Amino acid sequence: MPWSSRSSFSPSILSSLIPPFPTAWLLVSLLAPAAALGQAAVPTQSLPVRARVCGPVQETISAGLQSPTCVNLEVPATPQEYAIGLMGRSQLPPERGMWFRFDRQDAGIWMRHTLIPLDLVFLERADHHGSSGGAPGETPSVARIVRVAHGVQPCPGLPCPSYTAGQPVDHVVELAAGEARRRNWTEGTVLDFSRLEEPDGENDRSQ
Repeated sequence: MPWSSRSSFSPSILSSLIPPFPTAWLLVSLLAPAAALGQAAVPTQSLPVRARVCGPVQETISAGLQSPTCVNLEVPATPQEYAIGLMGRSQLPPERGMWFRFDRQDAGIWMRHTLIPLDLVFLERADHHGSSGGAPGETPSVARIVRVAHGVQPCPGLPCPSYTAGQPVDHVVELAAGEARRRNWTEGTVLDFSRLEEPDGENDRSQ
């Protein structure tokens, strides 16, 4: 899914995953592909799995009520990869998602040129409300869901609605439609992100 062209944002800096980008260059790079899509074939991509998210975090679960489940995450690492997102993908396996990172922004997402319905999971860093530690400027691994947009449908033509959390967020995870409910990931659920040292398999790019 591409990011809404009305939004102003930049990826969070996780030095182990992506390099920093100048803000002006990032915005131009993101908006240019969206403007050109009406005149060219829809781009698509399948990125290697470089992270995993699991939840609910064990400490937040009442005894015996639920066990955590995990999703392997593709992680965009360039402005172009952020712009393309899950556009043009004909399927997304239930154990697979895409992870977008932000610097505390009211990120807007649209479904232009997306072929499959998706669950959009908006999260904030858990330490914003003092529930977890971490040094200033450090990106913590734990985040809390603030909104889930369930089963968001593709947009066949402009204008396309933009979906937001209604507040600044640090992460958005895109899943196949129905996966958030199947895993009982709801508002308030705390999830744990981890980076994988090596992509699953041999640079796994399966769709």
